[in-house]
Order: sequence, then structure tokens, then C-alpha cells
Amino acid sequence: MTQINYDFLIHQIRRDLPTLPTIVNELTNILEDQNAATTMVEDIVTADQAMSAKILRVANTTFFRGAGDRVKDVNQAIGNVGFDKVKDVVLNNSVFKLFKDKDEEQFSLTGLWKHSLGVGSISREIAKFLGKPWHETAYTCGLVHDIGKVARYKLDELDNTEFFLKDSKLAVKKSISFFNAELVNQSARHDYLGYLLCKNWGLSSWVESVVMWHHEHNLEKRQGVPSAECHSLVDIVIVANWLAHHNKFGFSGHETVDVPSEALLSRLNINQNHLNLLQEQVSSTLEETKEFCDLLDS
Repeated sequence: MTQINYDFLIHQIRRDLPTLPTIVNELTNILEDQNAATTMVEDIVTADQAMSAKILRVANTTFFRGAGDRVKDVNQAIGNVGFDKVKDVVLNNSVFKLFKDKDEEQFSLTGLWKHSLGVGSISREIAKFLGKPWHETAYTCGLVHDIGKVARYKLDELDNTEFFLKDSKLAVKKSISFFNAELVNQSARHDYLGYLLCKNWGLSSWVESVVMWHHEHNLEKRQGVPSAECHSLVDIVIVANWLAHHNKFGFSGHETVDVPSEALLSRLNINQNHLNLLQEQVSSTLEETKEFCDLLDS
């Protein structure tokens, strides 16, 4: 990492990649408080015209409206869609703006967003399965875990280079992870770049830790993780990332990902029976997530 000027890269990317809206940080910090979150999300939706229109569109799909009358009022739309789904729409609408791209012929940022949304959804389910009270934080962290790849892709656009695509092609050709392809090609690492970006944006230490360490299975090699629970969150996102790849949900630049280590699964108290049960739940979760992707992308 010493040969790459990450400060310069961050300076470059800040001009092109918009700051993640405050909503992401707010949701990460208070979503576990159902009452506070409900009020906040309703205020955000009603105050933002574009967001209101998005919620209305979602509420008027057959998935939510069925054969009922068309919904015209935002508050009614929020009631019909339900708080949890409205919250997901608000968060994803904010994050999705970063994944928009004009030219998706060689690599689809939408595919990367779909992968990230899958990891977020699975992370939430695993956290619930394990009885963690911060399952909504797990969703947010899973959603933004690969933000460094977005930054790398945008840097290629800025500099008219193809370093990201070179790493992706090597990963697919050699059946290795994108992370390992970066190491082979001595490219800027998406985990570290993403971490610096999150730090620059002032996101929470939990988000920073997941973005930085979501490829590191060895607990002793992780630095700066604020708590044992945050380590558990990183572990959960690693498992979720593997399951999303295993189910071929979206595309994040590679087709191969390291299987979670026995030590990692043991830390989470996940045995083979638990893993089989999780895989069954994941199939259902990803079906719902695909429908949600289609709603947001429409």
C-alpha cells in the first residue's frame, strides 16, 4: 500500500463521487430505535419531493397495491408499504446514486449494487438469526461494504484507464477473488480505499471496520475495530458476501470468494446445521431482494 498515493486518489474521487447523504449515517446510528427511526424516515420522505415520488411509485406497484385503488397520498403510501420497506427505499435510493453509470457495456455498476443489496439483506438475516440487536446496522454495512470498488471504477472513468476492469478480468480468468487480483496486479485496494472514503465522509466506525476488513478472516490481523460486537459484524458480512456469491446474486467483479474459515464460523457459533438453515433462508431473502431491486430500478 505504501507505493500507492491513497491521499491523492481520495482527493481525485471526492470531485466525482458525491458524498454519501447524511441519511446513511443517521440510519446507521439510530435505526435500532424503532420510534426515532419511524419519525425520521417519515420526515425525510415528506420533505424530499423525489423521495416522495419514489415511495409513491413503489406503493402503486401491484406488489403493494394489489387490486386496490391508486395511492395518491405520501403518508398513505408509507402506511401501505410499511416502515421497514420505506426505510430500505430511502437508504437504497441514497446509496444507489453512487452506483449510477452512463456506460455499462464492460462492467455494470448496477450489478455491483445488486450484489451489495444482496449482501446487506443477507447480513440482516444472519444478524437476526444470531439474535443481534443491531441487525439494521448489519444491513447498512453490508450495503456499502464494496463502496471502494465504486471508487476504483469512477477513478478509471476520471483518468481514462481500465485498472478496475483489468483486475476483474484477471479474477474471473484465474478463478480468484477481486481482492486477490488487486494484490497480484499491485492495484489500489478497494477495501482500504473504501475505508478512507468512509472516514472522509464521517461514517461510523462500524461501517469503516466492515469496509476495511470484509476480506480478513483472521481476527488478530484486524486493526482499529472498536469492539467484539463490531468484529462479529465484520464476520457476518464476510459470511453474507460468500452466500451472495454462492447464490450468484449480482456481480461484484469476480466469481470466486473465499469460504468463511472454521474459526470465523465458530466465533459466530454457526455450525453446519445452522449454515444449511441459513442457506435455505437466504434463497427466500434473495427472491424478495430481487423484487425490491426491480422496484427501485424501475
